[in-house]
Amino acid sequence: MAYDLLIKNGRIIDGSGRPAFNGDVAVARGRIVELGRLDGAARRVIEADGRVVAPGFVDNHCHYDAQVLWDPLCTFSSHHGATTVIIGNCSLALAPVKAPERRKLAGMLSYVEAIPMDVLEAGVPWTWETFPEYMGAIGQRLGVNVGTLVGHSAIRLYAMGEQCSDRPATDAELEAMRRVLREAIDAGALGLSITRNMNHFDVEGSAFPPPARRNRSCSRWPTSCARPAPA
Repeated sequence: MAYDLLIKNGRIIDGSGRPAFNGDVAVARGRIVELGRLDGAARRVIEADGRVVAPGFVDNHCHYDAQVLWDPLCTFSSHHGATTVIIGNCSLALAPVKAPERRKLAGMLSYVEAIPMDVLEAGVPWTWETFPEYMGAIGQRLGVNVGTLVGHSAIRLYAMGEQCSDRPATDAELEAMRRVLREAIDAGALGLSITRNMNHFDVEGSAFPPPARRNRSCSRWPTSCARPAPA
């Protein structure tokens, strides 16, 4: 058969766990169709002698929540062979957010990840409020696959405002958090992320909203940094 792409003479690591082997990889209609020593015609041929041919890697702990908006390749993860990145870790996120609280939420990402606030203020368009709207914004021109968790800090700030770090949530606020989390997961979020680092602050010096062990708003996920969304 005619291939769209033929990668020749590479050291193939196929992800199955078996040892690497030398051979060719043929692609047609966007899918790998054959492995081995191949001689079929191809629209494009890549000589891979001396190189490894492998599935893309998953970078499962990233903080490209803002960078993905101006850098659709999420460099430098993509430079190291990652074709999927997972963002929203450590309770850090840029959604959901109400307009008056954008700076506070961005300040959490700025402090923990050493991203200058002027970069965030200039590079983040803030066209969203809800988590589904944020997913729509980052999904417009991606160069890699992006999965995103929902940050507990963002959810708590969204439901409680400036008092999110100062007091326990009311029953109404807890229900609002649950609703926002359900909405995010229904839209495709991978799950909820939290932090237990007591040295996480925003740029104003305010502590992050309390972590799960001190806050019943996350009592469904009491011992883990993140859990996957239900099937």
